[in-house]
Amino acid sequence: MTTDEHALQIIAQLSTATDYQQADQLLLSVKKEQAVLYKEIFTSLLEKIELLSPLECNSLQWSMYRYTLMHVRKCITMEPAC
Repeated sequence: MTTDEHALQIIAQLSTATDYQQADQLLLSVKKEQAVLYKEIFTSLLEKIELLSPLECNSLQWSMYRYTLMHVRKCITMEPAC
């Protein structure tokens, strides 16, 4: 599976998340399962979420995506903070 495919899969899973804890668990599992590639996957995820329009989402999905953006940016720039 490519990094773009992983990112799209994460977005699909985030679209059904109901709280930030689920988003955190999802991102943590990606980081653990893809220890070597997670930064590339997170970079792709960041790019794809930034291209999403709030008009294509409900308010909960948009909130999850924005939360994920903050978390992913922190993981990419500051390893221990993630």
